[in-house]
Amino acid sequence: MGDPSEFPAKYVSDKQLVGLSVLDSKGNDCGKIKFLCIDPKTYALSGIMIKKRSSQQYFLSVAYFKKVTSTSLQLNSIPIKPGDKVIDIDGKSVGKVIRINLHFDTNKIKSLEIKSRFKSKIILAEKIVGIGDKITIQRNHDGE
Repeated sequence: MGDPSEFPAKYVSDKQLVGLSVLDSKGNDCGKIKFLCIDPKTYALSGIMIKKRSSQQYFLSVAYFKKVTSTSLQLNSIPIKPGDKVIDIDGKSVGKVIRINLHFDTNKIKSLEIKSRFKSKIILAEKIVGIGDKITIQRNHDGE
């Protein structure tokens, strides 16, 4: 029949998904599913809200989903999460992600709000050049 940890049914209910662990493509824990997000126009699942311990909740689009098992939702890549460290291309620390701003219609990342010491700043998605253990961004021309 296949892998017994996979759901045998064609459909999965919200009760089966809420509380599941979310694992990135490397198997790292991204948090747990808090609730499902439904598109009000199409009534299709657009994504999920995730919460990891004391960090802020964040949205993850269905574009990240790879496989659902009875114990986890596995992702096809590494998502950007609140609390992720941000560095420039030279490896210099820029700060930590405090908010992820999404395009309303597409749920794609528009910008990141980064906190560095006592100030915060907005980094446009076009400046992101790498996502992994840390988020790597291009440096601004003004030396930042």
